[in-house]
Amino acid sequence: MLVFIISFLLFILFTEGERFYASFAAAFSVLLIYHFIMKYLEEIKLNQVIYKVNEKIGRENFFKKIKSMDHESFINFIKEILEELPGFADIQVTEYLEDEGINLLCQYRGELTAIQGHLLDGENMVEARRARQLSRAMSKRGYKKAIIISTTDFREDTKLFCDLIREKRQISLLGQEEFIQMAKDAGKFPNEAEIRNLILKKLEHKERVWHKNSKKIFAKPRITGYLVNGIFLLFIGFFEGDFQHLYWLCALILFVFGLTGIFLNMTPKKSLAASWQDLLDAD
Repeated sequence: MLVFIISFLLFILFTEGERFYASFAAAFSVLLIYHFIMKYLEEIKLNQVIYKVNEKIGRENFFKKIKSMDHESFINFIKEILEELPGFADIQVTEYLEDEGINLLCQYRGELTAIQGHLLDGENMVEARRARQLSRAMSKRGYKKAIIISTTDFREDTKLFCDLIREKRQISLLGQEEFIQMAKDAGKFPNEAEIRNLILKKLEHKERVWHKNSKKIFAKPRITGYLVNGIFLLFIGFFEGDFQHLYWLCALILFVFGLTGIFLNMTPKKSLAASWQDLLDAD
């Protein structure tokens, strides 16, 4: 409405009051344009928020799954990812080469490639000694190309070492962001439907926790106690001049709890199916 009023006044001033209806129509047109622009911008912003929330929850679930793996399972997971990506072929887990720092061998775009995987967490990053170990194995076996995949990142000396030997042996470093993108491209990252289910589960869990706690805090036997104690503190406050406001504040809090309990007990409750945690935690 403010946009319409300002536009109308500006058009009136511009036409010196001679085109009232034209100014009104022009102001209304400006209002419509403003409305559509704002709606478009809000939709873009909403999509950005949805994308960020989906990405955050998707990453949390993805890394929760990753962290539950042991080293062998993680290497097999990398193999599953590579099998779905273009350019990779003949992927083999090489347990017999683990002592040399090689976990997998494959053909990448027709070239034999060694792969080293690291399941790390937090601030832990791939150290240069692991890249040097891989480089020695490549030199010994005549490999020209290798990839190190990490769930975190690489130390600066690791990156520097790989840059220094690039002319002799190429070691590509794929950190957390690249690993996530590979998982997405391979269909191993939670999709929209899975993320939607995760969000619903989170909301249901929060609702279940609130329902469980509110049943205890606002149980009918406690409501009487809240109200009686509130009246008692209110009465005491009249005789305690020094702490009168403190007593009244505590009385007010108890009254709020009591009235909230009455309201919640009068409101029809939505039935929640008991979870296995509820059944196990039942008194």
